[in-house]
Amino acid sequence: MFLNAASLSMFRILVLSLVFSAAGGIFLAKQTMDQREQFAKELRAVNVVPPSTKPALTQESIDIALALFDIKVPNNTQHPRLDMTLEDRGLTTLNGWGSKLEVTIGPAAFTSWALLGSTLAHEVEVHCRQNFALIRMKDVMGLEGTQQAEREAYLHELANSERFHLKTADQLNIKATMDYYYPAATQVEDRFSARK
Repeated sequence: MFLNAASLSMFRILVLSLVFSAAGGIFLAKQTMDQREQFAKELRAVNVVPPSTKPALTQESIDIALALFDIKVPNNTQHPRLDMTLEDRGLTTLNGWGSKLEVTIGPAAFTSWALLGSTLAHEVEVHCRQNFALIRMKDVMGLEGTQQAEREAYLHELANSERFHLKTADQLNIKATMDYYYPAATQVEDRFSARK
């Protein structure tokens, strides 16, 4: 009888110890998570000023710009890569259903860190989040899906010009390119999105 009472007391102590350990672990985990979220929030609030020098024409510059401007590559996309033969600043392609999107960046995007970051955002933050099937379906139906998708990406660049520290000349060039190649039939079109 005494052994059972002692065993029962030991069992209760063991259970209470496990409960308090688990509760303490949860408390510490939450505290750590809260600290990480606070750090990330403070980091996002930092205004990043890109170097005034021209980025080197390398893959490393692309990687630095992604980190510098906090551009996240989505899971459906391969890591952006330099394509020395690309005449445009950037290009996003889908080579077969089920494959990952490919983002290539051309030499024209390397005139400044601001333009490189803006180009990466155009491709990664907009095109890589758009629904290519919907865009193609609109094109087939004559509803200018590609034109709308491109306008959305250029408008994203212009809306984030302060984030990238785009010079006025770059902003005017982006707007002129958008208006020349992808003119909007109406201003209302700029509010529609092909994003998923």
